[in-house]
Amino acid sequence: MKNLNKKVSVALAAVFVCGRIFAAAEKTASDYYNEGLASQNNENWYEASQHYMEAIQKNPVYSDAWFHIAECSYQLGEFDLVLSQLDEAEKYAKDDNSINNLRGMTYIAMQQFVEARKIFEKILKKTPNDVDARFGLAELDLFDGRISGAERQYSEALKRQSENRKALLSLAVVSSKLGKTENSQNYIKQALLLYSNEPEVHYIAAVVAAMNNELKSAEAHCRIAVQIDGNYEKAYELLAKIRYAQKEYEDVISLCDFIIGRDRNNSSAWYLKGAALNSLQKPLDAISVWTNGLKISPQDEIMRAALEIAVNKNIALEDSRRADWALYHVQTAREYARRYESQSSIYEYQRALKIEPANKEARIAFASILELNGMHELYLEQLLFIKSIKDENSSKNLSETELDDKIEAYENLLQDSLAKKWNVEPFYLDKNRWSIGIYFVPGTINQHHIENNRIAAEFASDIFSGLAAASVSTETASVSGFGDAYQKARTSGKDYFILISVDEGARDVTLDYTMYSARTGSKVTEDSLYGTGNNRYSGVFRRFRDDILNHLPIRGKIIDRDGKTLLSDLGRSENVIEGSVFDVVRKNSIQTASSGSGVTYKDSDILGTFTVTTSGEEISEGLLEYRGFYDRVNTGDELVLISRPKTDEENAAQIVSGSQNNANANANIAPQGNANGESVVEQKSPGLTAEDLGVRRTPAFIDLVRSIY
Repeated sequence: MKNLNKKVSVALAAVFVCGRIFAAAEKTASDYYNEGLASQNNENWYEASQHYMEAIQKNPVYSDAWFHIAECSYQLGEFDLVLSQLDEAEKYAKDDNSINNLRGMTYIAMQQFVEARKIFEKILKKTPNDVDARFGLAELDLFDGRISGAERQYSEALKRQSENRKALLSLAVVSSKLGKTENSQNYIKQALLLYSNEPEVHYIAAVVAAMNNELKSAEAHCRIAVQIDGNYEKAYELLAKIRYAQKEYEDVISLCDFIIGRDRNNSSAWYLKGAALNSLQKPLDAISVWTNGLKISPQDEIMRAALEIAVNKNIALEDSRRADWALYHVQTAREYARRYESQSSIYEYQRALKIEPANKEARIAFASILELNGMHELYLEQLLFIKSIKDENSSKNLSETELDDKIEAYENLLQDSLAKKWNVEPFYLDKNRWSIGIYFVPGTINQHHIENNRIAAEFASDIFSGLAAASVSTETASVSGFGDAYQKARTSGKDYFILISVDEGARDVTLDYTMYSARTGSKVTEDSLYGTGNNRYSGVFRRFRDDILNHLPIRGKIIDRDGKTLLSDLGRSENVIEGSVFDVVRKNSIQTASSGSGVTYKDSDILGTFTVTTSGEEISEGLLEYRGFYDRVNTGDELVLISRPKTDEENAAQIVSGSQNNANANANIAPQGNANGESVVEQKSPGLTAEDLGVRRTPAFIDLVRSIY
């Protein structure tokens, strides 16, 4: 009997245990949904999505699960997926404002602003107190540049929900941006009173404090944020930037090592660690860190710019590592060439050669482009340089025999060139015409890349140097503003100075610049260049270079003469062709115009006119018609372009396309202006603007506001 009772007890226990296991395995859709909410509240979007999907598998008509998985997809940037998930949610919950608001926010993320505005206005017409719709309209105002309009929408939302966290934090950021420091601080105080245990509130408090240059307060809030949530990566990154601004570079390196240890793919940490090492006067260590960072994030163009600036300053030309650094540009150039984007390909080959002048593949490819554009003297110079390169590797493109044959052929072809006739080595001529200061005001720590403005100024300066027919010498410096820049430029004898700044969003970049006369301080030109997509950073700087060169008049000097025949140091590489006419001006008598672009000189300093009869690639000869009874023209006197005829190709291009082509298609580096700074070769559009693309620019602070939830 005892044995029977024992067996029954064991059987019942087994049934009970199996029942518990079976019950645990049979979670309901609601169980999965609640697990999803918990993960979502912890910002674990991937895990939350998994739980919501499991809930939907249990219950395909679970509208709330469809909505919340769409929220997770939104945070992960999968906007097409968001729309399809919202369509499913809407099948089971018609006219739900939450669904429509998320759809509107998704349209904003996809830059479909008209559709988004229609949705939010429709919601508010039906439900005037819907704060989420007001948040949507506020973001649209931010994209349109109406910051005050956004402030008004957030204020309306706060009137309806006085403790709304998103409204308080958004108003704090927007008010700070508008310079309303006291209002901004009041909103932060309210948010901290209501939500003191939430890390994002302390993070935004740190951001706002940093915007107001209150670094101690910003540091304190960052430390509280990471104490509340030890996984809050953004707060660690901001803390590192704050410590950088406080010049605590060793602390920055430790923080970056901590971030990298947790997430090796964090590009910002690699960049910031390199910047800290560079500031500690350890450029070689910085170069090593940035090199590793670019292996992880090769599309980080600002880190690449910082690396290449440091390499060109600190690494010997013979260093074998330069080949690896140049390889990125060679590969990018090949890709552009496959897409028939010749100007982009040229730029990348030039960047490769700037890093590694002995790179045969890049030099041969660049030389081939010169040959294709009829620049035979420049092509021969490149071939001779290639032949002089001493290494064990044969060229991928030309055998030694082929190289020798080409050199011999072109030397024979160029026997009757102007250079041979006048016994001149044009490639050793000093062609610097203009001295320009490129200045920057240090940016805030809220930039994606700290010291972005400094790197932008140095990169802008770098792209003017090391190119054939380069006519601009530059220097960079940090300034406090216009007055400081003007003083630096004028006292150092610059012709012009440029104030430059960069605003970097998550997926776009805007380069703002203003060019001034260093003599008078008057504005010459200004522009705001927008770039998006891959290679956006290099793209806007190429357009910047072209814009500046197009505002510089073509000027040169007389380098030799034979009777009334003069030889100038100007050629086709500077858009000088037969029939171009120049004023001959007494040496050292030219100065920049008092206002606008162009140059001025006294009528009494005009010694005659020079008309080009034969144009070479780097030099040209022509006839002098001197003014007055006496011939007062000497070598060293200057030439200023006053007119230039159109070529047949330019006339044909204008008829076909309504615009003229660049006569200097081989390098796109020569100034284009006449004495008044007016373009003598009408350029193709330097690039699409944001408006052309149908998108809105996204300043970094808009990304910040949009991240608040």
